[in-house]
Amino acid sequence: MTITHEILIVFIAAAIAVIVTLLYIFRLWLRHKERQWAFVLRQDNNKALGPLKISAYERLVVMLERISPQSLVMRNNAGSVQAAMLQIQIIRSIREEFEHNISLQMYVSPECWIKIKKAKEETSELVKLAFTKVRPESSGIDLSQEIFKLEAAVGNSAIRDAIFAIRSEMARYF
Repeated sequence: MTITHEILIVFIAAAIAVIVTLLYIFRLWLRHKERQWAFVLRQDNNKALGPLKISAYERLVVMLERISPQSLVMRNNAGSVQAAMLQIQIIRSIREEFEHNISLQMYVSPECWIKIKKAKEETSELVKLAFTKVRPESSGIDLSQEIFKLEAAVGNSAIRDAIFAIRSEMARYF
């Protein structure tokens, strides 16, 4: 081989090395730009979703407070109805509150939503258990007192746990 062939081979090898290096650097730059674009997109989404999420967290806490046994008994006129009717009214109130706010689950994590559902279910179970301790024709006040006794004894912690989960999640994002 002549010197010109050797120089040509070295030149081609150097050119290939430069092209491969440039392609590698371009690929790294492209990845960096994609991450940057994704970050900007997430920021824009957070700007738009932030107020919606905060509103959802607030509404879920209000719902949980509204389905607390004390709140339910106070809102449903216990003095003027029998225990059976009061139980039906309370269970209906729980279900309506939950159904009214069910779309908010898209703003919280699945774990948080499970705790919210558990709070709803445990509150309903507490009311049903209290009803088993009174006669159906008893007054609503008797059922109310039984609900308060049971809650004091078992301490419906599911509502507190759900509110804590909402607050924790909100603190993580805001």
